[in-house]
Amino acid sequence: MASKDFYATLGVSKDASDEQIKKSYKKLAFKYHPDRNKGDKKSEEKFKEINEAYQVVGDPEKRSQYDTYGSAGFDGSGFPGGAGGGFPGGFPGGGPDLEDLINDFFGQGRSRGQRTSRNTRPKGRDLRYELILEFEQAVTGTEMNVQVRRAKTYKTCNACNGTGQVNFSQGFMTMRQACGSCGGVGAFPDETENKTVKVKVPAGVDTGTRLRIRNEGDSGVNSGPSGDLYIDLIVKDHPLFLREEENIVCEVPISIPQAVIGGEIDIPTLTGQSQLKIPSGVQPGQVMRLKGKGIKDLHSSRVGDLYVKLNIVIPKSTSSKQKKLMQDFQKEIEKDSSNPFSDYINKVKDFFN
Repeated sequence: MASKDFYATLGVSKDASDEQIKKSYKKLAFKYHPDRNKGDKKSEEKFKEINEAYQVVGDPEKRSQYDTYGSAGFDGSGFPGGAGGGFPGGFPGGGPDLEDLINDFFGQGRSRGQRTSRNTRPKGRDLRYELILEFEQAVTGTEMNVQVRRAKTYKTCNACNGTGQVNFSQGFMTMRQACGSCGGVGAFPDETENKTVKVKVPAGVDTGTRLRIRNEGDSGVNSGPSGDLYIDLIVKDHPLFLREEENIVCEVPISIPQAVIGGEIDIPTLTGQSQLKIPSGVQPGQVMRLKGKGIKDLHSSRVGDLYVKLNIVIPKSTSSKQKKLMQDFQKEIEKDSSNPFSDYINKVKDFFN
């Protein structure tokens, strides 16, 4: 028996991903489904071939066997060695229910067994709240109270009569989809309440961090479970520190004498003022690292570092005495043949000679 190309049957390449295979299968199964092509023998045979192909390449283990040995080891049901199987549903060649395919294909409605009715207890809506934090609060963690307005009781949605589903026509077919009025819940909030919720903010959060507080969203319909409350955090900028993940950067100005001679300067840290020893001869923009003086990682015990960037400040105006001192200093530098200025001057002289 000739080997069958299951990939070609599904219209995908051999290196297609599982998701690509599944998507193509659903599209073809919807197109050739017997309920959409009643009495069309060619469509029925095509539907069987699609199911057979997906039974194999849609299963990782069978796909591996097929890639190695081809289709010879599979029977028409897609199982090795003639074993029984296939999709349930009672259609020729097996296959999924048309209604499920329609919902998958159009991305509408709830899956079977999950439709809303008066007797179900849908979960309440999840709520979202933006919480603004000071930089220090994000670094050390904090507890805050927030007030949220949430649904307490509900009234039945008239558009779907409380079922959460409405019918609509697509060509010759009538299909169901989630009610656009109530979002598939089957009810609208009737009575709301303001509730104070305590939010525990862990140390190390940043802008974009989302906290989840279970059961603090809207109350459920028909005494169903409450939704959750999601806290989206926004952290204010700091006047001195710039955050880079768990590390922080601080720019500190120093004078020319401090850069030349070195010494100790006071610098800010997250835990208060500290002293930093500056070596002699530091260069403009040089960065010094203080290990463990950064921010605690949100998901571990690791603490980042503090990076101090030294900016040498040149005064825009000087007194006569300061100018005289700097002139004397410059003359001394020029006498020193080992300094970089002398090296540069010698290179310039050599270039023009």
